[in-house]
Amino acid sequence: MIRPIALAALALGLAAPALADDVPPDLAESRLRGCLLAGATSPGQTQLAAKVIEVRAFCGAQIKRVREHRMAAAAGPDAKAAVARKLDAEIAHAVANFSGFSS
Repeated sequence: MIRPIALAALALGLAAPALADDVPPDLAESRLRGCLLAGATSPGQTQLAAKVIEVRAFCGAQIKRVREHRMAAAAGPDAKAAVARKLDAEIAHAVANFSGFSS
């Protein structure tokens, strides 16, 4: 009785990553914003730099997905570097706003 349930759970777990990667850009952005809000308002770090590091670790999957969507739209290495810097700045700004820490 336990085996069929375990097999179903395993199959669902293996299928979930494949389904999760097919997220539209607007939904990925929304999920990242929600994750940043949740991470920034959680108890823990008391300094902005440490909080940003903590939230980046917490939201790594969402950040990666948004970065991939934005990188796909950028052309050339300079544009991709600018996209990465802009996203990093947006993350730090959002964490500062959500957490109430000053930059």
